[in-house]
Amino acid sequence: MYRTSRLFRGVLSSVVAAVVAAVVPMAVSPGAHAADPCGTGSNPIVCENSKAGSPMEDWFAPNAYGNVQGFTDQVSYQAGDTIHFKVQSPIPYHVEVYRLGYYGGDGAREMSTAAQAAATYPANFTRDGTPGSPPDNTVVDGDPQGKPLKCAQDSTSGLQDCGAWPVTATWSIPADAVSGLYIANFDQTDGNGVMPYPFVVRSDASHSSIVVQTDDETWQAYNKWGGRNLYDGDGPAPDGRAYQVSYNRPLDIGGDNGVYGSEFEMLYWLERNGYDVSYLSGLDVSTRPSDLLNHTMFMSSGHDEYWTQDQFTNVLNARKAGVNQTFFSGNEVSWKTRFASSIDGTNTPGRTLVTYKETKLELAAPDGIPDPTSTWTGAFLDPNGAAKGDTYQPQNVLTGSLFTVNGYRSDAITVPGAYAKLRLWRNTTVAGLTPTQTATFPTGTLGYEWDSDILNSPTRPTGQIDLSSTTVDITDGKYRLDYGNTYGNGTATHNLVEFRDPTSHALVFGAGTVQWSWGLTNVPTADPADTVVTVDKRMQQATVNLFADMGIQPKTLQSDLVPATASADTAGPVVTVTSPAIGSTVPALRPVTITGTATDAGGVVARVEVSTDGGSTWNAATGLTSWSYSWTPTATGTPQIKVRAVDDSVNIGTAATVPLTVGPQQCPCSVWPATTVPAVVNSGDGGAVELGVKIRTTVPGSVTGIRFYKAPFNTGTHTGSLWTTSGQRLATGTFTNETASGWQQMNFATPVPVKANTTYIASYFAPNGGYSYDGGYFTGSAAGLAPLTALKAGTDGANGVYHYGSSGGFPTSESSGTNYWVDAVLDTSSASTEPPAVTGTSPTSNSVNVSITSPVTVTFSEPVDADTVVFSLKDAAGHSVPGAKTYGSANSLTFTPSTELALNTTYTASVQADDLWGNHMADPSTWTFTTSASPPAVTCPCTLWSSSTTPSTTDVTSDTNSVELGARFTSAVSGYVTGVTFYKGTGNTGTHTGSLWSADGAQLATGTFSSETASGWQLLSFAHPVAITAGTSYVVSYHAPNGNYAVDGGYFAGAHQSYPLTATADVAGSQNGLYRYGSDTAFPDSSYGSANYWVAPIFSTTPPPAPLDGTTTETQ
Repeated sequence: MYRTSRLFRGVLSSVVAAVVAAVVPMAVSPGAHAADPCGTGSNPIVCENSKAGSPMEDWFAPNAYGNVQGFTDQVSYQAGDTIHFKVQSPIPYHVEVYRLGYYGGDGAREMSTAAQAAATYPANFTRDGTPGSPPDNTVVDGDPQGKPLKCAQDSTSGLQDCGAWPVTATWSIPADAVSGLYIANFDQTDGNGVMPYPFVVRSDASHSSIVVQTDDETWQAYNKWGGRNLYDGDGPAPDGRAYQVSYNRPLDIGGDNGVYGSEFEMLYWLERNGYDVSYLSGLDVSTRPSDLLNHTMFMSSGHDEYWTQDQFTNVLNARKAGVNQTFFSGNEVSWKTRFASSIDGTNTPGRTLVTYKETKLELAAPDGIPDPTSTWTGAFLDPNGAAKGDTYQPQNVLTGSLFTVNGYRSDAITVPGAYAKLRLWRNTTVAGLTPTQTATFPTGTLGYEWDSDILNSPTRPTGQIDLSSTTVDITDGKYRLDYGNTYGNGTATHNLVEFRDPTSHALVFGAGTVQWSWGLTNVPTADPADTVVTVDKRMQQATVNLFADMGIQPKTLQSDLVPATASADTAGPVVTVTSPAIGSTVPALRPVTITGTATDAGGVVARVEVSTDGGSTWNAATGLTSWSYSWTPTATGTPQIKVRAVDDSVNIGTAATVPLTVGPQQCPCSVWPATTVPAVVNSGDGGAVELGVKIRTTVPGSVTGIRFYKAPFNTGTHTGSLWTTSGQRLATGTFTNETASGWQQMNFATPVPVKANTTYIASYFAPNGGYSYDGGYFTGSAAGLAPLTALKAGTDGANGVYHYGSSGGFPTSESSGTNYWVDAVLDTSSASTEPPAVTGTSPTSNSVNVSITSPVTVTFSEPVDADTVVFSLKDAAGHSVPGAKTYGSANSLTFTPSTELALNTTYTASVQADDLWGNHMADPSTWTFTTSASPPAVTCPCTLWSSSTTPSTTDVTSDTNSVELGARFTSAVSGYVTGVTFYKGTGNTGTHTGSLWSADGAQLATGTFSSETASGWQLLSFAHPVAITAGTSYVVSYHAPNGNYAVDGGYFAGAHQSYPLTATADVAGSQNGLYRYGSDTAFPDSSYGSANYWVAPIFSTTPPPAPLDGTTTETQ
């Protein structure tokens, strides 16, 4: 995209001294000059290059240096035209014109006559650069004191146009001048400065085999004469760039972005081998489309970055008309431009190059302004030009590759043995590689910017084949991350590519590198101090082979290269599909491997590709003669699967069809297959967050685990959970053995049964953020296939939920349909499809003599959902017995009546429930039993709870007030209350007292607890037991001077029975869960929330012996 080149300053002859030593012309074939090079059967290039060249030390300067500066009035001319030079210099100068070529290794021939070259043009700087200002041609230590004439300026666009400079010299192009790339050297007479200025001599009548486009738009884009270019400087854009630059300027570039960076090396080699070639400028290609149709092949070479839409369209149309094309270029067709007229007063068309680089408006801080016209001038690969009506045509539509690696890079093209037998490599040592060997070309041949064949690009040419593969880890921040604004690190793969136009069958080659020509010509790059890349015979021969396949032959082929012939193969390969079997059925969302073979009679198989959408898109299979392709179907139905192969002549074979049916997905299953990748892999959010998705299943099943897509930045220990929509966590677990990225999965210790058509939330906790996401994913549709789907937003509230917090939690915050790529694993194999059945009861049906304190237990055939259980126990009159339900571990339910049952009475029990998967008992199961006529034996001393019982909350630390806490109870038999017991938490300190009260608040006994333990159940025995009457309500209490009491809220919503004692239910008129705040013992008469404060009487049917002295104190 942009590399500031070093400008070499020095005397012209000294510059080349080092160059000449590095340039060693190679011999041509012995018979190359036997025939008249200008006679019948030759071509203008052979004839022209048979003429004596000019030694390099006479003409070569990789960059401008010194103070002379000038330009031509056009970028291209016809033979016979007159060129007008506009030069400003504080030193007298010469104008010498050279045609670049081979010329026996000299690289150029002087076209100026001796008299023309010797002509000296006067210095013409003035004091302030305005017309009429006094001359000032003083130069001190190389710095001029005067100035060149000022140029027209447009501050809004940054345009500088020097077209009003006067013509200071002219040159009439000879009528017999051969089309080519020419250089006008503006050469200071003192030897301390030269400015090379390139221009094209075209031949409008030419039907040469090859027409080469120059990179003149890119020259001007990088030209920083006057202080700004299309990259940086003192222009109006925030980054200092200009939006418009003029051809009416001296050319202050060189190095990688100048003619000698890579363009010269290509034309040198073409003319050395006698290829019939002519030249056009980029402006010509943009404005003269018919010229392209006169040639067999169009060539772009070097750093050909800037193109107009007309240029793109003209080249594309030429291909459709049958013109072969080669792109020996990288970062090519990158920025879209347009031409405008000059602002020098002449309004000359095509002298202003415009690009506002509107892609830069997509930066967080927009860099620039929109193009004021209706034309989009941004990156070709940026689809956002559609807002201006721009048709999306990235460069791979033309060239087969997309720009991926910015400069400066100096890598080496590699050809693995898998590509060795492709016809491009015939007659090279590459062809002899074994499958495990790799050929490596010279360093720099992959550079200084390069492209990739993006396999999943929707604009990748049909039937394109790769001819090499070079994978490089880019660690210097040069890897393209977006449409051309942002670069970072990553892994990029380069491929040489070929494809054919689907209609005309014109052959297209894409090198995808700026510097392929470095392997063709052993010429130094712009600066002689840079490393000289050695000629590579393999690359030369491959280029000869390529041209031969386009019907283009050299006239003076190098003696060490082998003549090549065009391919006679016109038939594509034949493919056979061996799996899956024709007509078979495969499950959705499960990988399917398609396999087969491919053969080619006239060449070798270069690519096998598979389409799963009837031929709309194609993806490469793995392997060639024996191949496979893994595909995950995402919808049920009868997909149109096709397979075809392409050979090394780029013939596409007839597609074979694979008839099959995609059935419902099989479980274990999930919403997304393992092949799915998020659009945004790393959110960039580093906060700890729980991320969730709402899911449903259409059939009963069990969620066995949680999945999520992990970015490399999503670090730390991850947990997964399944929740109800009310926030009940049904299961959780920790992910183990995670990979660095990709889909991760954890399995619950126990699978969680889930009901059909019920919403659940699957989530995972990302302690360091870095999660993946796709915004708006659930806005328009659900995801997945039956039986498991992620809900469309709005089906059951929003989807895509989250909760920020250091330890995660139930995700309740709602996104705008964002998919955070969390998933569940559903298994349907163990799910019940039958409703539960009652397999046992206690008491059994029709049993008699059942104890009046007996609980009722029912056992089911499978686990049941407690929330769905409907249980009743009724006497013969139909009155319901109150009580509490508890659930055992063995699929059992126990009902404990709140009071003892009546003697000698028949009761009817009824139960109905759903199992955990939602299967519903159609009718309740009922049975009867009859109680005993005699009461049960009483085993006391006894109390309401066993010593092993522990409250849910042992210390209410938020309440430290002095308080009396009590419980209301009755006894089924008369007897004695001998004392009080309560549960003590560690924070419940101070001296505690216990009391017994009548229902109306009379204190019947009290005492002080002594010998307490730090926590647990404490015991107080009254000095004199208190006789109580069966069926009468009493209150037992204790005083906690510092609060911190134990409590279970809602406990007394039903009665609690421990025969013969019953803690009665908290009902109006007979409250339970009693308290009273105050510093002294007092009757507790308030109640809240049916709470149990864990205080109980100690009961006996006989008076116990008197306690030992000092155990208690009491009043009665």
